[in-house]
Amino acid sequence: MPNYPTHSRWGRIGAVVVALAVAGGLFYLFEDPFVALGAAIGAAVATFVGAIYPDVDHHTSIPRRKAVRGFQLLAAVGVIGLSVLFWEQIVTGIEFTDSSVLDGGLPVPSEMAAAWVPLLGAFIVAGLIDPLIGLVTMRHRGWTHSVPINFVLIGAVSGGIFLLTMGLPTAHQVAAVTVVWTFFIGALIHLGLDGEIF
Repeated sequence: MPNYPTHSRWGRIGAVVVALAVAGGLFYLFEDPFVALGAAIGAAVATFVGAIYPDVDHHTSIPRRKAVRGFQLLAAVGVIGLSVLFWEQIVTGIEFTDSSVLDGGLPVPSEMAAAWVPLLGAFIVAGLIDPLIGLVTMRHRGWTHSVPINFVLIGAVSGGIFLLTMGLPTAHQVAAVTVVWTFFIGALIHLGLDGEIF
């Protein structure tokens, strides 16, 4: 079976070919160079990620380690972002806990104590990422290596993107859905190299 460098190399080759095809096709259809360029960049990234993603189900693989780090970063940013949005509620909760549980009160201001809540939350959520990926993928060469399952998942994601972009110009909507499907092309590159398409 091919290893990460092989999947990565063919993913980069596929990314270039798909990006050129997407740019040419969208420019031909809509005559908008910005949409064509943006979609080409998105298609290149999506194709490359699609070409390495199926091995996220292998616990020691490079794609798994990269996915874990990426999702940990996203989760931490998400927790901290939510904490910023709900800062007043966090401080109020700390003040309530301070007044009802501790007799002498906190030795630091409530805002300083509240600052530890998002940090602790981000740390806990980041620690759950790898076990959650393992729980979802379960075994190597499972559903992430299935053409029909990937087709259904990408179809669902592209349907969601279609609905989310309904208010945008047609060129933007077509570009967004096209970029989603280029992820599937990348997955096909990976599965073809593994001999799992037929």
